[in-house]
Amino acid sequence: MQKKYVTLITNKESNIQIMKDIISNLVSSLTGNMFSFSLGLMLLNTTHSPLSFGLEMIVMPLTNLLFVVPIGNLVDSFNRKKIILISLIVRIFALITLFSTINSFKNNYLFIPITLFVVVNTMCSSINSTAYSAAVHELVNENHIQKLSSFTQAANSLSAIIAPPLGMGVYALLGFKTMISLEVFATTFSLVIVLTMHFHQVSSQKVKNSTIITAKSNVSMQFKKFLLGFEYIRKQKIIMETIIIGTFVNFFFTSLTIGMPYIIINELHLRNGPVSFLESGNSLGMLLGSLVISIIPDNISLKTKLFGSLIPSLLSFIGLGISFILLKNYLMISIVGTILMFCIGFSLILLNIATQVYLQKNVPTALLGRVMSSIMTINTSIMPIGTLVFSLLFDKINNGALLLIINGIIMIVYSLWRLFKIKGANLDNL
Repeated sequence: MQKKYVTLITNKESNIQIMKDIISNLVSSLTGNMFSFSLGLMLLNTTHSPLSFGLEMIVMPLTNLLFVVPIGNLVDSFNRKKIILISLIVRIFALITLFSTINSFKNNYLFIPITLFVVVNTMCSSINSTAYSAAVHELVNENHIQKLSSFTQAANSLSAIIAPPLGMGVYALLGFKTMISLEVFATTFSLVIVLTMHFHQVSSQKVKNSTIITAKSNVSMQFKKFLLGFEYIRKQKIIMETIIIGTFVNFFFTSLTIGMPYIIINELHLRNGPVSFLESGNSLGMLLGSLVISIIPDNISLKTKLFGSLIPSLLSFIGLGISFILLKNYLMISIVGTILMFCIGFSLILLNIATQVYLQKNVPTALLGRVMSSIMTINTSIMPIGTLVFSLLFDKINNGALLLIINGIIMIVYSLWRLFKIKGANLDNL
């Protein structure tokens, strides 16, 4: 494939842009995770509803699915820096509105303002993340794309480790409205950082059949424009196989999210301690994996990276199910389970970053917003279905560990079959 962009960004400027992005992401993801955790606690304490911690898991994929077309078109049609700034400003106003109105709702009626906020917040986050991913060639040169993605993910992983205890502490001491104020400050801080970043204009090669179409309000035109991105995905074998494998694996991986704490607490009767250890292991694996991939040679093919990250994660998945059958001791479950969850987190983050970098380097910049938005929506939309299916299954069966083992075997057999279908493909020329 010929080069799709021309940049004059120096290595020094790329490093400065990466540093700004790391600082912004660390602050925003840390406070964002703290806010989400405290939001669930507040709803649970007020409404006593089991939906409290599952609200975002349900609302976010549905919102992304509903707005995938306009978000993809928006990012590919307008100045991406302005799009990011506007999304941050809208989020600030949404937070201020929530702060001003939340005391007007009591008990279960709290779900009304919270759900509305989650919808707006999800839209802003999706626009922000899609615009950032699509603007990678405007921020750094090609040699720094992998470094940017890995360090950004490392900041997110670090915040995921420390946010829950911090969020719980701040919420317990100062209350939920303080958490909202903290989010307003963090979002404003990110806004200031973005203002200082230089988004270079890049010259992009034209995509066959005229990729860039003047944006129109007509719904049919919006769909036609979006379908150009989808048509591009359909014609790229490696991207299609990655989406198919990712969707399949995401569905079955929800069984781990639901099953791991259920098995430990309800079947093994080992209380909450091992759950926290295993979750920490997963987060630490993601953090280390994010840092390690920044030093992995960039010339390794995507297929090799898929094999080297997906298969170990699925073997660890099966190993976790086996450990739940063979080990009943609190200490052994905590040690072995944490190691296996570390391997899962480490491998999956390598997979995610490798795929993202491949897309950013190979998809024409004029299509990148629509392609990234489509892939993110497809992969996450299956998760609510998986959550529902496996919640019912774990509730009905007596041996959840066996279900994990079966799911792991299904995933590894299916993934190997799909990966061998692309055997011999020249991935660098797709």
